[in-house]
Amino acid sequence: MDKNLVVAITGGIGSGKSQALLTLKNAGYHTISCDEITNELYNDKKVIKRLAKMFPNAKRGFIFLRVDKKEIAKTVFSNPQKLASLTEFLTPLILKQSLLRAQKNNGVTFIEVPLLFETNAQDNFDKVLVIKRQLTERINSVMKRSNLTKEQVLERINAQFDYDNNDLENCVIINNDDSIESFRQAVMDFAKSL
Repeated sequence: MDKNLVVAITGGIGSGKSQALLTLKNAGYHTISCDEITNELYNDKKVIKRLAKMFPNAKRGFIFLRVDKKEIAKTVFSNPQKLASLTEFLTPLILKQSLLRAQKNNGVTFIEVPLLFETNAQDNFDKVLVIKRQLTERINSVMKRSNLTKEQVLERINAQFDYDNNDLENCVIINNDDSIESFRQAVMDFAKSL
């Protein structure tokens, strides 16, 4: 195993990226969640100011300025131009922070990166693990988890990279269509192979 190996875990919304990351974390591997870094950035004053300018409808408060993430999500998933602006602003910050954290680790670090291919960031990683799952299971999972309608989930899926119709030749693919136990085992088998 390389001294420092950084592996991206990606896949469409509801595919099981977070479950894969949790499995690895529970097994003692170094893990980093870009979603957690995003949440941290939403509490950063400079980021809040910029987001409030980009999304005035999501601005909340005056003395204690903050932004409503749900309002931003509602806006960007129905407006591709706004989604591109948000991605262009936040993703470099998230990626930089996650890679800086990974550099502090010895051994393998797994980073959950939801927008890996959308932002063409795959070359920043030594390996890419793609989690795939049947569409109906993805929709049901996200509807339940995020309290969204089927239409809202499909809007988000359609705004993402198409994992079924793009070349993933240089990636490792794990299908999350069986039991949770077999999925976790496949994730662990991959980790042990590094």
